[in-house]
Amino acid sequence: MNSEQLTVFTRKAINILFVSNPRGTSLGVLTGIVLDGLIGLFSPFLKTISIINISVVKLWHLIGLGVFIFNIRPFLNRYKVDPSINEAISYIETQKQLGHIDEWQAKQMYRNLHNKVLDNVLLNKEQQELSKTINSIASASEGEK
Repeated sequence: MNSEQLTVFTRKAINILFVSNPRGTSLGVLTGIVLDGLIGLFSPFLKTISIINISVVKLWHLIGLGVFIFNIRPFLNRYKVDPSINEAISYIETQKQLGHIDEWQAKQMYRNLHNKVLDNVLLNKEQQELSKTINSIASASEGEK
């Protein structure tokens, strides 16, 4: 991979991070810059520690670290189900086991829950806009090759 391909790949990755998690990515960049300032402020003290060679750490390393830290939780939680859905399912199961509802009522409650979740997914304009933006960034980056 030459430097031009690396630049295109890096720009594409950064754009996707800013679109998918703008708050986390922005805070990560800010954290990296603040850490660089703190390291610069305490560099005389840090240079006395012979185990750590602080001059090797550059601003880009710290920004990358900050962006990683603020984006790792959304990345790890991307497949988790909304807790309210799990609570609704457990409520239906509990009511069925206690005999408060019949089997057909439980099926209807599951159907209603399914429709509600599906409506939320389909009608979520923010997610649709996010998807459009990511697709446009990806297609624009593909056109630059």
